[in-house]
Amino acid sequence: MNALKDWVLPPGTKFGMGEALTVAFAYFTVGVTVTILHVSQGTSWSAMLGVIFLVNSVTPGLAYVAVTDAGGSTTAGVLSGWLVSSRFGLFAAAIAPYLWPSRWKRALAAHGAFDPSVALGLREEEPLDKRRVYIAAAFWMIVPWWFGGVLGILIGSNVGDPGALGLDAIFPAVLLVIVWPQLRERDSLTIALVALIAALALVEITPGGVPALAAACAALLALRPPLPPGFDPEEAAPC
Repeated sequence: MNALKDWVLPPGTKFGMGEALTVAFAYFTVGVTVTILHVSQGTSWSAMLGVIFLVNSVTPGLAYVAVTDAGGSTTAGVLSGWLVSSRFGLFAAAIAPYLWPSRWKRALAAHGAFDPSVALGLREEEPLDKRRVYIAAAFWMIVPWWFGGVLGILIGSNVGDPGALGLDAIFPAVLLVIVWPQLRERDSLTIALVALIAALALVEITPGGVPALAAACAALLALRPPLPPGFDPEEAAPC
């Protein structure tokens, strides 16, 4: 029992029960909402089970529904979901250096490479803690998502207006709470502001998912070379 507790709440890390329950609640409610949205639009329960347990992601499902509900084809909906999901490759690459050398373990762990799990993992100082928190956060995301998705299938056909529930606002709110402590650093705040401006500029003129991908490109600013030690930008400025 202690070993299991160490996996889901790694001792000696910043990841505590409060954050775990917050993430779990967010993914449970989003799982319910997304599944109800699909079922109310006529998606079969068998297809939704595949989305819940195999695709294991929120945004591709939302992208698919948005495109098909607007009159797009199934192929266009699938491609839209794939485009939105492509950002998970960047997340997996970010956490990959801290995972196991074993390929099958890394492939299995990549199944949980989502925004909150990677953000919470990379927040830790020690490499081992990054992996431990990443795995723990993925657990608190995926399991509630499964339960929420199954519940959504069971009650989806009895809900008249899924949008009236308002549960879709919980996910971005929780994500903001998770990343907020990291915005105290100037570089992180700069990247976040560039990402926000890019997303807001594109949200009304591009298909769903494109603003998120454009915003993710702001992370490339982190690749710029660091300033030399003792560098003073005021002294370097021309007179």
